[in-house]
Amino acid sequence: KDEETKDWSLGKHPLTGLEGGGTSLSMLRKGFHSLLQTIANIMSKLPVGSAAQQMALKCWCLEFQPQDHSFLLQSKVFANISEALSGMEDTEGDQVKHKDQQLDTRVELMENILPDGKIKVSSNEAMSNSLNDGSTETFWESRDEGRGKPRYILVTFDKPTRVFAACIHIDNQKDSGQRVEQLSVLVGPDEDSLKEVDQCKLNSNHAGWKTLMVPQNDRYSVIKIELKGNQNNIRARQVIILGRPAKPVSNACLKTTAAMQKDCEAEALRLFRLLTSQVFGGLLSQQSKDEEEEETDNGPDTEEEPSTMANILVNKSRLSGLQKSVCLHVMNSVHTEAVKMKEEWEASLEQGPGSPPKPPPPPRQISHDPGLESGSQTKGKGPDTYCYELLTMLGGLCQSELGCTFLAEQSQLVKDLLSFLHTATARIQLQTCTLLRRILPYIKPKDFAAMTGVTMLPPLGYSAIAEAVNSAATINQLGLLDCFLAIIGKALSVQVKAKGRGSNILQTLTGDSNITAVTFVSLKGTKPVVGETVVRNQRWYLKGSIGQEVAAEIVKLLKDMTKGSLKGQWKDYAKSAIGQAVLHLTKIAEEARNADPGMYSHTLWLCLAALCVIDEEHADALSSGQWLGQDGQPQAKPLCDNHDDGETKALILCEDCGNLCGECDRVLHYHRKRNNHQRQVFKEEEEAVKVDLHEGCGRIKLYWTMALADSRTLKGMVEFKDTVGGAGKGSCRFCGTTSNTGLIAIGNVCADPECQERAQSVCEKTLTCGHLCCGVKGEEKCLPCLHGCDDKEASTNVHPPLKQDSDDMCMICYTEGLSCAPCIQLECGHVFHYHCCHNALTKKWSGPRITFRFMFCSICENKPIAHPHLSDVATPLLELYEDVKRKCLLRLEYENKSKCEAVTSSTSKFYQKPLEYAMWKYAYYVCYKCKKAYYGGEAHCAEAAGSSDDYDPTELVCPACSHTGGQVQICPKHGTDFLEYKCRYCCSVAVYFCFGTTHFCNPCHDDFQRVTSMPKSELPICPVGPRAKPLSGTECPLHVKHPPTGEEFALGCGVCRNAQTF
Repeated sequence: KDEETKDWSLGKHPLTGLEGGGTSLSMLRKGFHSLLQTIANIMSKLPVGSAAQQMALKCWCLEFQPQDHSFLLQSKVFANISEALSGMEDTEGDQVKHKDQQLDTRVELMENILPDGKIKVSSNEAMSNSLNDGSTETFWESRDEGRGKPRYILVTFDKPTRVFAACIHIDNQKDSGQRVEQLSVLVGPDEDSLKEVDQCKLNSNHAGWKTLMVPQNDRYSVIKIELKGNQNNIRARQVIILGRPAKPVSNACLKTTAAMQKDCEAEALRLFRLLTSQVFGGLLSQQSKDEEEEETDNGPDTEEEPSTMANILVNKSRLSGLQKSVCLHVMNSVHTEAVKMKEEWEASLEQGPGSPPKPPPPPRQISHDPGLESGSQTKGKGPDTYCYELLTMLGGLCQSELGCTFLAEQSQLVKDLLSFLHTATARIQLQTCTLLRRILPYIKPKDFAAMTGVTMLPPLGYSAIAEAVNSAATINQLGLLDCFLAIIGKALSVQVKAKGRGSNILQTLTGDSNITAVTFVSLKGTKPVVGETVVRNQRWYLKGSIGQEVAAEIVKLLKDMTKGSLKGQWKDYAKSAIGQAVLHLTKIAEEARNADPGMYSHTLWLCLAALCVIDEEHADALSSGQWLGQDGQPQAKPLCDNHDDGETKALILCEDCGNLCGECDRVLHYHRKRNNHQRQVFKEEEEAVKVDLHEGCGRIKLYWTMALADSRTLKGMVEFKDTVGGAGKGSCRFCGTTSNTGLIAIGNVCADPECQERAQSVCEKTLTCGHLCCGVKGEEKCLPCLHGCDDKEASTNVHPPLKQDSDDMCMICYTEGLSCAPCIQLECGHVFHYHCCHNALTKKWSGPRITFRFMFCSICENKPIAHPHLSDVATPLLELYEDVKRKCLLRLEYENKSKCEAVTSSTSKFYQKPLEYAMWKYAYYVCYKCKKAYYGGEAHCAEAAGSSDDYDPTELVCPACSHTGGQVQICPKHGTDFLEYKCRYCCSVAVYFCFGTTHFCNPCHDDFQRVTSMPKSELPICPVGPRAKPLSGTECPLHVKHPPTGEEFALGCGVCRNAQTF
């Protein structure tokens, strides 16, 4: 076991094999320590990145013995390594000064400028695209132009360009019949003024890139590569034109000393990890033999890659001095990285209003000349690699309770981790989430508040929270969980509605007329909000954007806090902090109670974030608005005097008309004789707070606004309502626009074309409660009232109980509330916009393969979208669904997989779900001609080829409609339902039928240009995999005998064939 876990990158200790405790051994060890101490002392003083410094680091890569641990503590080697690393970070590669540096040696970063130009070839123009498609498997082949005659590839640029070299990939081994023997490059300002600047000859075995240099003293508009060979045709596989980047690239030019510095930095990091591993993993001698035997009986660690720092629980009660020394150096390095990342984050924000930090550039996919890019990239390295390694060490330390306790006491480390959450790269942020999840249970909320600058903890208990919010200006103070809620807030995508204030509010907020939703980073500039002037500077992190994956992890963390999954006192304080963030919205200043500047308020965004993590307890406890009598006892809410139903609640008190609901107030005070009546909203209604949780969406309703957020999709909606003062105005039932013309008051619909279109399909009936029906026109039974009114005819109602109301978002479009358009209710009880359901069914699935997720309820995913008004689009889809279900189950049964492990294993996601497994396993497509579903192979084959929405539906033809020579025989048992063709270029079931002659599977269809250009004699023999790749073995994957690859073949009935095979 020791041999298996041994790190072979460590050198042997000089005293290995010597035993005893005599004077001689002690002198040897002392002398060895003296040598290492001398090397450690000069390590940081050597030239940065030099070979000498790298060698000094390697001298410490040894297997130290337990007797050396006290020396490691005294030697301060970790401090020297940190000092050496900091010296490397502070010194730029071009500024490193060595005695032996070679100033004339340079490595320059070039880029492929061919995409900026146009390619022209001497012949066979149709295949020219293969020269720059990024793959050396494809090629351009010239036509017969006579032996010895030069064929050419011409690249032209719109303006003169500085060209460094022309690179071309030639493979004379594969293309033995189309060999290239000589290359030359010509350059000039136009085609008539070309001159040759470089040439070379190729041998018959050449396979790879060839670089032809171009003089650097001028710019050129035309580059011509001439190819000569003794055969009628020649082939070229790729072309690259290298030029200097148009924009300066940071660190584009590196001297040899800079490369040495990078190597030395990597060596220092490696030494740091090796020594740390020994410090934390090699202190086992202090344990008793009984403990060792007990650990042996328990077996090895269940984790695949256990960290060596997990062995820190050796002393059981405290960390050794050496372990603390290592931890402190790691944390100091973490702090340095945190400061650096924050500075880079702030600099990226200054590039533009709300610009998010720039991600690292993606790796280039195009094939390059290996000789040109050698040494230009460091494998597996990135700008955050060092920080990632440091956090990995801390993660190992967190494997034990003692380690978590120690780290929880380090206030600066906690601050740095919270800084990483907002300023670091995505993988550092995710790793930080994992660390915080382990450390937070060991931090008391009071200590966490002191670490984050929170001056006052939220009171425990919801009544105490409400009193604190009402009695103190807590809205202008930091909240306990603001740093976490800000992560969620910056990831939210919010729809903004402003009833009665126009429909261009999104453009006003963002300055973009095409935007469909507001994010925090998309807001145009910043605006001060009354009541938040002090706390805005303290919330420095509420800027920029954040990834949804990171926000989802924070949502899980906060929900676990409120559920008590994290031990300690976090449950009660987390509930209170989240409740406080929600109730703060009630105290937002009057000036901010509209979309502009309300959407700039930190309080609003933190409230939306808190709504993502509330639970049912919050919903019940945070709601208020009780009517109290003079004796302080609850009393019933006043009813509308204009209604005689005894149910409609009053909202407004008019001195002349009495108590009125909102609808009656609008109608009665429309006439100019009454629009001067003195009216006011009941104080209890104005201060009422309604918090609820609908289908996973947290929602708060106030007199002046309604806000909701969905934690699953991280989408939200804020609706700013019009206040009393718009006397006599009519409002559109869909968009809320107000007008004095009288048209809206009569028809309840404004002149907007979208609202008028919706009015054509909305139900025109009025429900028994007095509200307008929100269903569709022509329904036999109206949709239940979405305003929460009790249905007197519930016993005879054909609709299931409502699970949503008018203020909920439509969970298909995520852009508007349910009251903004005609709605339908599905069998499962969920309500959606009628036009959203219709659009979803009309657009169907994306890509060529049939999938049915689009036609199921987007909330519960249990029932398909079905309604009498959707029968024209839903019925054909339901029939297709039943057809595919039948074919999938039949194929699963005939392949003897109906009782496979995926269906019978309790750990499988398809346990006892053969239908779901079959629908996932098999890929079906719709025939363009007969519109029936046909089998196209297993789904994993299509996934391996890569799904694409860019396809020609006319090429999807079933075998029954694509027979090419009368080969297909209709199965007497299954008809044409299961007829299949073999792919012409591999042993797979065909999906596409192209050119009227050729059947392709998915991968071969994506690579058709290459496979169709291959001579029949070069096609591999059976067995053949996708993309015409030969397979090992002798058995055909289709289990049938068929003609050679390259010929059409009808497989016949797939079900009968599989029945015979199995």
